[in-house]
Amino acid sequence: MEVLFIQHARRHRAQEQQQQLPPYQQGPQRQRRRQERIFRTRITLQGLRERDIIQRYRLNWQAIQQLLSHIVPQLTPSLQTPHIIPPETKLLAVLHMLASGSFQTTGALVAGISQPSFSAFLPKDLDVIISLTPCHISFPNTQQKQQETKQGFYQINGFPHVIGAIDCTHVRIVPPEHL
Repeated sequence: MEVLFIQHARRHRAQEQQQQLPPYQQGPQRQRRRQERIFRTRITLQGLRERDIIQRYRLNWQAIQQLLSHIVPQLTPSLQTPHIIPPETKLLAVLHMLASGSFQTTGALVAGISQPSFSAFLPKDLDVIISLTPCHISFPNTQQKQQETKQGFYQINGFPHVIGAIDCTHVRIVPPEHL
């Protein structure tokens, strides 16, 4: 009899405690403790040698700083929180992913951020970078510019009839008949 009374008292106490909590906090799932957030060291260009920067991002320090100065206004969030991802870290994560051809997970790990965070800002960052391409990337579209480019490549190392190179990769393209 006494055991039944103790069990009833425990149930009654548990029900009272449940009723004191708001509905979203009731139930067994609230007994879990919140995990502590872990913030990894975020990547910066400081401490990297120029050749390491070029190897990782396929751009030199000056080009990255110039690109950063163009995109900071569009990438800086309006809200300031203590753990915000700086625009430089975002840019370096995106450049690393593009330069290495790797997945978001790798770019996020290298930058010291989570993959979901990387995934959240990637589309906007890519849009901003793509919007700058007409100012910085062009193909010689006149006869005079094409001739100057051919001459420049020939002077570099004797490459005849070259009007473009992609990341120092030589791609055999059948030339048009009218050249």
